[in-house]
Amino acid sequence: PPRLVPMVRPSLAGTRAARERSFDTTAEIAVDAEGARREGIALHALLQHLGRIDRAEWEPVAQRALQVLLPDATDRHQPLCTKAISLLTRPELAPLFGTNSRAEVPFLANAWRDGSPIQLVGRIDRLVVEPERVLVVDYKSDHGASIDPAAVPKSYLTQLGLYALVATQLFPTHRVEAVILWTSLERLIELPRDLL
Repeated sequence: PPRLVPMVRPSLAGTRAARERSFDTTAEIAVDAEGARREGIALHALLQHLGRIDRAEWEPVAQRALQVLLPDATDRHQPLCTKAISLLTRPELAPLFGTNSRAEVPFLANAWRDGSPIQLVGRIDRLVVEPERVLVVDYKSDHGASIDPAAVPKSYLTQLGLYALVATQLFPTHRVEAVILWTSLERLIELPRDLL
């Protein structure tokens, strides 16, 4: 008979907390959790799609997209549009959005946890593949973001560690690095391998 294999999302792997609280960040605790989640999805969508169109169209396209993505939060449209364009145009972040990158990369991988088989299922926010290096990028919007890797929440380290593990399997000849893009700070923070 078929054997059911539990599916584990890297974003939930490091916690046994109730599912409804698992995605909470400082920003979501301070603001309506559902609203913060929807804003995060909208920002992800803008970062995923705006880079594919002519730069002159970013503002009007973003505004139209936000009318669909956040119809009940019109006061958040301009700040989110400004944030997305700022992130996409920062010179130090340019490699994240270049031709060697892909957004929202899904994966399904067989793994083991506590001696039992599982399937890791997830979506990497951004994957950058260079000749000798693969960069795994996860966007985080916490308002209490820190540039100190030691201050990164353990659940994020577990999540990025699992993303890096999957990337190592997909790109065995490349050096794999994991980073967080703090959207509130508009800064990248590299996570040392020994913390993952």
